[in-house]
Amino acid sequence: MKSYQFKFWHFGLLVTLVIGSTAAYNLEFSDKTLFVSGEMSHGHHQIELACSSCHSDGFAGADAMQQACLNCHADELELANDSHPRKKFLDPRNAPLLTHLDARQCVTCHTEHKPEITRNMGVTLAGDFCFHCHSDIADERNSHQDFAFDSCASAGCHNFHDNRTLYEDFLMAHVGQPALLPEARLPARTAMQTWLQENPREEPLQLQQADLNVGNAHGDIAAAWAGSAHAQVTVNCSGCHSDGQMQFSSREIAEQCGSCHSEQRDAFIDGKHGMRLSAQLPQDFAARSGAMSPPQARLPMQAEATGELSCVSCHGPHETDLQFAAVEACLSCHNDKHSLAFKESAHFRSWSAGAADGVSCAGCHLPRERDGERVLVNHNQNHNLRPNDKMLPVCLNCHGAEFALSALADKELVGHNFNSKPADGHKSFDLIRDRIARIANSKKTQ
Repeated sequence: MKSYQFKFWHFGLLVTLVIGSTAAYNLEFSDKTLFVSGEMSHGHHQIELACSSCHSDGFAGADAMQQACLNCHADELELANDSHPRKKFLDPRNAPLLTHLDARQCVTCHTEHKPEITRNMGVTLAGDFCFHCHSDIADERNSHQDFAFDSCASAGCHNFHDNRTLYEDFLMAHVGQPALLPEARLPARTAMQTWLQENPREEPLQLQQADLNVGNAHGDIAAAWAGSAHAQVTVNCSGCHSDGQMQFSSREIAEQCGSCHSEQRDAFIDGKHGMRLSAQLPQDFAARSGAMSPPQARLPMQAEATGELSCVSCHGPHETDLQFAAVEACLSCHNDKHSLAFKESAHFRSWSAGAADGVSCAGCHLPRERDGERVLVNHNQNHNLRPNDKMLPVCLNCHGAEFALSALADKELVGHNFNSKPADGHKSFDLIRDRIARIANSKKTQ
């Protein structure tokens, strides 16, 4: 019987089959790591392996990719009153600008998988991109003649998208304010007050009214519930443990809490803390990856902080301690310079003393926002984080605009968590004061 002789090309075919099978398995049934072409930016690294969130079809064009961006970011751009909306560049009068920068597409400025050229806020263009369309700004405004070509986006000057607190009219309305306002305090939360007003006949539930028997070994749980806001608003144990379920995944926790706190849940999922719980992510990725955990973060984290993030990471499942959630919950995970310096700041000293004007981590990073007569906490922790002058509406609860912008523009002061006063004055307000003076002089000569 004649034995089979392997040819050289047989080995090539075998290697090709092995590599192809491995790649196909990784693409269809595993985590797709073999197909990641480069590290993703700080904004998207959590969903790096949720490929189909952006790459919905291998043959889809630029419009499909643009829609993928808008699926997550359209609402934020609308809220920011985007200074460079797509419609501006669809106007034929602005067509020549597209030769410099095709601002119709998000990926023109924000290209993923390019860590070697990724700068602040995920921008992958050189720092002079403003200059290419605004090269004549020094001719139009003499006040800008001495500015560096890459200084446009300095804190307190200009942003590409969100300039709500940087427009001249806004700055003019806030010029001359004192560093510390006479009534310096954050707006008070209204949820409990509103509920009590709407339900005047309801009485808080007592410990003996708990409708789930946790046994003597867990009496502390029942006691914590009895002293919580849940018992105050007559939410019994069965409100969360409706079928006797005792253990919940991070996703189930978000769904359960969201049945009453839908606005807070949605904002939490919009932020980095909860973005992996988004229903927009592919189901296979969500099942495989789970929620975010501190060891996966890009910022320095405490070594002992390892659990998945959910609502109860900060609030606790039964005691709902808002004091703990406001500071210690943050510091139990965050180990960066800014966070660690908080307890040396004037903000912390006033907050820990119980002052009405005290400011915690949550006071700035989970801002209290007015919605008609309601004041709600925005649980999207990066809503006002970058660029950092988006934090200005929070600062204006206590500080004058020039003082606040000066502080936000000082990177060293930000790193030390505002443990001292910023330098006097801000260039934007110098320009505003010059403009006011010119207007006043022109009226005198008329």
